[in-house]
Amino acid sequence: MDWKKTPYALPAVALGGLFLCLFVIFPMVGISVLGSQNLSLALTLSKIIMILLASACGFVLGWFFSPSAKGVRHILLWCAGAVLLAAALMLNGSLGWSATSVVAIIGFFVALGHWLKRATQSWFNPPDTFGSSRWATMDDLAKHKVLNDDGIRFGQCLGKENFEWISYKGDRHLLTIAPTRSGKGTTQIIPNLLTYEGSMLVIDPKGENAMITAKQRMKMGHEVHIVDPWGIVDLDLVKEDAETDDVFVVSSQGDVRSTDDASAFNPLDWLQDGDPDITENAMILADALILPNTSSDAFWDEEAKALLHGIILYVATDPAEDGRRHLGRVRELLLMDGKTLRKFFEHMLTSRHHIVQSTGARCLQKEEKLLANVFASAQAHTHFLDSERLRSSLISSSFKFEDLKTKPITIYLVLPADRLNTFSRWLRLLIQQAITVNARNIQIKPKKPVLFVLDEFAALGRLTMVEQAYGLMAGFGMQLWAIVQDLSQLERVYDKGWQSFIANAGMVNYFGSSDQKTAEYFSALCGEKTVWNFGSSVADAFAMATDANGKRSRTETTTFTSNTSATQRKLAFPDELMRLHPDSQLVFVENMHPMKAYKENWFDDDVLKHLGVNLHQSDEIEATDQDVKND
Repeated sequence: MDWKKTPYALPAVALGGLFLCLFVIFPMVGISVLGSQNLSLALTLSKIIMILLASACGFVLGWFFSPSAKGVRHILLWCAGAVLLAAALMLNGSLGWSATSVVAIIGFFVALGHWLKRATQSWFNPPDTFGSSRWATMDDLAKHKVLNDDGIRFGQCLGKENFEWISYKGDRHLLTIAPTRSGKGTTQIIPNLLTYEGSMLVIDPKGENAMITAKQRMKMGHEVHIVDPWGIVDLDLVKEDAETDDVFVVSSQGDVRSTDDASAFNPLDWLQDGDPDITENAMILADALILPNTSSDAFWDEEAKALLHGIILYVATDPAEDGRRHLGRVRELLLMDGKTLRKFFEHMLTSRHHIVQSTGARCLQKEEKLLANVFASAQAHTHFLDSERLRSSLISSSFKFEDLKTKPITIYLVLPADRLNTFSRWLRLLIQQAITVNARNIQIKPKKPVLFVLDEFAALGRLTMVEQAYGLMAGFGMQLWAIVQDLSQLERVYDKGWQSFIANAGMVNYFGSSDQKTAEYFSALCGEKTVWNFGSSVADAFAMATDANGKRSRTETTTFTSNTSATQRKLAFPDELMRLHPDSQLVFVENMHPMKAYKENWFDDDVLKHLGVNLHQSDEIEATDQDVKND
């Protein structure tokens, strides 16, 4: 049992023990004392019961005056007040007038106490001379309307009687800084996948998010696509309903496909001949394929990008490539050599697209050594396309990113953690395209913004579209939620521009980390407050003197000094943040004081645990079934 969420459980147990002792054990001991010859044993039992009774009474009494029993106290006070008021109004004798006097006196002191409390608080509150930062209170949370589960959930806080969800309903982007194994999946990503009504695109490195939440997303009316080239998702766990063994993914064209043939997406389907933006779209795809390398000369990256731009546009538009319009074909063309390559460039000159023509012309003009180096650079950036599993997922499309705004869709991009660095360009390509497509449809405003959950964000490398989105695209009907392990990761990828992610985020939450740079940054972000500094000192001085007659005199002075002054203190020191409790997090919401919140695992929540598929529970059931079969 989670005792944090059951504040009445322990007092109830103690109260039950108290009644048990009074009405059951005590009488039994009394009988044993009267009817037993062993007086010593009976007295010993009486002492034990006395100790237990005293402990239970103290516990119940302490709980009654604690914040946990605030609701009980309110009920009892209201009942007592109602009885007293009824007696004052209904009785006309001495008892009625006595009750009236008591009610009048209580009313006087309650009204006076209200203002005295505020006055006393103002006397003891330090000035704001050195800073006015403080932790957000429940009143702050209520004022800014984050005390509900209607938006993007990011934790819980202790309310008046129990824990309440807090969520962000603004239109700005989000950022989470969470070290590995700190629970970002179970406390942040999965709770939102189980409850968020808007369309979502999720980077799912382990495939667990899909296995746990896809069934619930389908029940919410979403079209679910699991793009899993390596087949690590157990599709038997993803069931549309409990009565069938078949699991289906509905494609954007409306046909029904078995998830045994997992969803696929071909980025080149975006490039439609006749589209006035086809040239720019091809450039965006080429840019996503090139992972910037700060240690090398940018010339080769730019030349490789230009070459890929032309070849991608050629594959997407040339009639000879009909039926082969995918990135696997682009990779094949990059691996040509000799006369075949020269014929290819000459064929590009006949294209009706000037970019394809200019690419062919530039390649024919280059010296053989220079051209070989450019091709080597382009080949290096497309090595990931040699994977047969990945290439098969790039041949056709089961959905369109444009549909994220027009109907409820959930897309899981599954990439095993051990392949994250090697195949990060595939994720870059899809994320860049998805954001670009939805950023252009500004006029389409879905009821809930499309939520992009970018787990392992640093592995994507520098994406210019994401960088621009954080600064310019708030309110475009989509929200980006980047998740990194520490700020050093963000700085390594985005260099001096990393702070703009925090500056433009509507909600930032920090799970604590052993990284000193991150701890110092968030300590500074918490701000500083003014506190009272009380000091006192005692000075004891004495002097001795001898006069002309030889008489000695002694003087002793004792001085007591006390002072009170306002001084500055950090709201949270870096070392405190580095030791942040595993169940706690810091949350920064726009225009609010920083807040301390709890992280709630989805499987510990009374509602969410029934919505998701508990993988550990499934493993236990499977093991039990196997044991039964073996028996």
